[in-house]
Formats: sequence, C-alpha cells, structure tokens
Amino acid sequence: MPEIFTPEWAETWCQALNEDATYAKVARTWEGSLLLVMEADPDYGISDPRSVWADLWHGKCRKARVGKPEDFEQADFVLQAPASIWYLLLTGQVGPIPAIIRGQLRLAKGNLMALLPYVRAAQRLVAVAVEIGTTFPKVPKTDEKA
Repeated sequence: MPEIFTPEWAETWCQALNEDATYAKVARTWEGSLLLVMEADPDYGISDPRSVWADLWHGKCRKARVGKPEDFEQADFVLQAPASIWYLLLTGQVGPIPAIIRGQLRLAKGNLMALLPYVRAAQRLVAVAVEIGTTFPKVPKTDEKA
C-alpha cells in the first residue's frame, strides 16, 4: 500500500479512478482540478504539510501528482484537513460529506454550491482511495483499529 500523499499514492489513486466504472458514471460531467491538503501532524509522522493535486475531467483522472505551492491558487477546489481526519477518511471510518458538514474536512477554496451536484463523485473519489489502501508513517495507538 502506498504512503499517504506521495507520488506513488497519487499515481495509484489516479489509475484506480480511471479503472472505476462507478466513478466514471457519477463524475461524467465534473471537470476541474482538486487539491487535497493534509496539515502537518507529528503524531502521524507527517512533519510537513502534504498535498495531492488531481486534474479531473468527465469521469477520468487525467493526472495526479504531489501538490506544488502554486496549486492552491490554481486549483478549482481545495479540501484541507488534519492528518487525523485524512486517516479516518482513508480508512473508511468517515465519509467526505459528513466530514465537511462537521467542519473536519474544510473546503478551503471553491464554491460549496458548485460542488453539491457532485456529491456522489466526491464520495467515490474517497471510496476509491479507501480501496487502494493507504499507509501513514505513524498511527497513534488511540487511532489504530482493534
């Protein structure tokens, strides 16, 4: 399993999205770029913020890579959360929509109303990430699954 928000993770996620018929269907009219940002958290072994940028186009991932500083300004949507929330999201313990509603996953850039028609696509983006599996450099004992 690739480590969270690394080049290997981004490539694996993009490829998995392109092979996922459900994502192709629910995202067929979505176009734009998405930046996922994880805040630094030493408890999870994340010493510096990490991010992944994806170019999403009509049910396909045209490219995904580790984010660059300029991506925040250029991305259509930016979703940001602490490592602990990304851990919950990418282990399937919480969904992206409930995390946004609770303020755990923040839409740092982009219009929520523009994102609403693509709720199923956003859910599938996370579901595919859960399916590929993700490792964190470190997981606090209190967050490990029993």
